[in-house]
Amino acid sequence: MSRLTNELAQEIVTRTMQVIHYNVNVMDERGRIIGSGDRSRLYQKHEGALIAIERKGRFEIDEESARKLQGVLPGTNLAIHFQGEVVGVIGITGDPNEVTKYGELVKMTAEMYLEQADLLEKAQWDKRMKEDFLLSVIHADGKDNALLRLQAERIGFHPDKARVACILELTGAQDANSLSTLKQVVEILEGRPAIDLIAIHNTRQIVLYKPHLHPREPNADICEGIRHIRRLLEEKRIAPLRIAVGKAYSGIDGLIASYRSAQDTMRAGRAIFPEQTVYYGEDMPNETVAANVTPSWVAEELKRLWWRFAQEDKSGELQQTLEAYYDENGEQQRISERLSIHRNTLRYRLQRIHEATGKDPKDFRDLYTLMTARWLSALDERKPESEGVWKEHA
Repeated sequence: MSRLTNELAQEIVTRTMQVIHYNVNVMDERGRIIGSGDRSRLYQKHEGALIAIERKGRFEIDEESARKLQGVLPGTNLAIHFQGEVVGVIGITGDPNEVTKYGELVKMTAEMYLEQADLLEKAQWDKRMKEDFLLSVIHADGKDNALLRLQAERIGFHPDKARVACILELTGAQDANSLSTLKQVVEILEGRPAIDLIAIHNTRQIVLYKPHLHPREPNADICEGIRHIRRLLEEKRIAPLRIAVGKAYSGIDGLIASYRSAQDTMRAGRAIFPEQTVYYGEDMPNETVAANVTPSWVAEELKRLWWRFAQEDKSGELQQTLEAYYDENGEQQRISERLSIHRNTLRYRLQRIHEATGKDPKDFRDLYTLMTARWLSALDERKPESEGVWKEHA
């Protein structure tokens, strides 16, 4: 297949004619005109080009030669070489004595365009191969590790280095232009030294893998790597995306596990902490366990417990108090300061929670039961009041 496409040939014609002001033709390896300043000559056979191809060099056409050959006008024709092969011919129409001096210039220009197009094609191919590998990893079932390792070798990817999977997800406000936004994000981030692989996963998510180079500082909300990603997107005026950061692992199995941890983290974070935009799997072990609970009678009982509690606590005051109690490890002074309430008010609210649920938040087992119920209900998208399954029978 010729590397000289019609589009590339016409681009070469347009650019060179801006410089030399003579008509330029580009012919493919069969001598057919595929680019020309004279559109009426497109797709005609050019016998002068065939001779230049046979010679693998230059062929000049004067008035007399033009009358004897088919589809030609006076001028000069030079074979275009690419990677040791003749892939076409470039011709300049005009008096050979005048246009010959431009021959090498336009030939070099054409060959330069071919080199650039080839580099771009290779870069695009490399990008597609990396995207295919990433998508193969996130859909892997653990049975194709040998094939995945072979794919990794083909793209020069070393899987045994510790990496972290991250999922970037659009928020509801960004749904209108979802695909264009995701493409813009990929264009901004791909090729960055801190990102090894990146691909659009679906109409809402991008998945990327980055080296595990920037662990978070103690008490920091986010690590430097994620801070850098957010800064790049902010500079391009892209609204904050949700970001779920998985656990760091190495090896093919590690790539798969890291993605799954990021996937669970995103699911749990989105449902349980909707006000946040960055979630770390290492911060949410209990919540991600809840995200993986299989349907069972006990899970349904816990969800029913929470939904009854939420129905009674219309203002959300008790739910907020319970979450603060859990987050602050039962430290009543910190909880009171966080909620801006008196400690007596806190004790009263804890008593109301006990009465409403039958579970005492001050008892660790009961507290964990209540929080598990809260997580499971947040992860369940069904509306309890419309589901007959939640009707309790004596």
